[in-house]
Amino acid sequence: MNDRFSTTELRVSEFERYSRQIMLDNWGELGQLRLKNSSVVIIGCGGLGNVVATYLAGAGVGAISLVDGDDVELSNLPRQMAFDRDSCGLNKADELTQRLFTQNDEIDIHVNPLFLDADNIGELLPHHDLVIDCSDNFETRRLINRWCVINKTPLLSASVIGWQGQALLVLPNTGYGCYQCLFDEIPKQKNSCQSLGVSPAMVGVIGSYQANEALRFLLKSSSKLSSHISLIDGADFSVNQFLRTANPQCDVCADMKEPNND
Repeated sequence: MNDRFSTTELRVSEFERYSRQIMLDNWGELGQLRLKNSSVVIIGCGGLGNVVATYLAGAGVGAISLVDGDDVELSNLPRQMAFDRDSCGLNKADELTQRLFTQNDEIDIHVNPLFLDADNIGELLPHHDLVIDCSDNFETRRLINRWCVINKTPLLSASVIGWQGQALLVLPNTGYGCYQCLFDEIPKQKNSCQSLGVSPAMVGVIGSYQANEALRFLLKSSSKLSSHISLIDGADFSVNQFLRTANPQCDVCADMKEPNND
């Protein structure tokens, strides 16, 4: 998907743009080339999607696909910092794409101004190194999880409600279970920003955490999120990580996982 930018070297402008991160241990020129030749798809261009897309574009991920059929509303502006008053009524994926183009013109951005569903998921998610779930509802998260598990595609999922956020990385055939192993049933109560509220700053915290984990994955750094779920409480800023346990009755991954060697 990123053939246009696929290369074995960095341009002079890229060395200058990315100089501070190239200096980091476990990054370097090789890591920057990995990012340049990487492709991700971000589902949801709201609060988390704003943050994740901005940091990945800034870091030089070569190809970013954005998927969202929703329009910007005035109530989005406190936490969706890529938008402003003039964005209201316009599609989020379109607006975020324009913002990313002004941020970094050396990457490839694909815009898909539509909602992900069972009919189009097979067209929108293939050919990416990482699927990043920034959606805002259980139904979409479960749909994405199922597709990624069946198609053995790495999935980085995060969410935030109220003062709490969570994140996990689902990798193929690890034996640690998938998103549905943890959330087997859709809650009867509609758990959403609209019904329960959300801290704007916590959206930034969790989005930054998700972006950092995406970069670490693309740089081929190991992550505890591949076997754990992280729970972050913004009320006291406590961070807890729990080992994920595969559900042997999971109708998504029960027949696909392989035992881990830990």
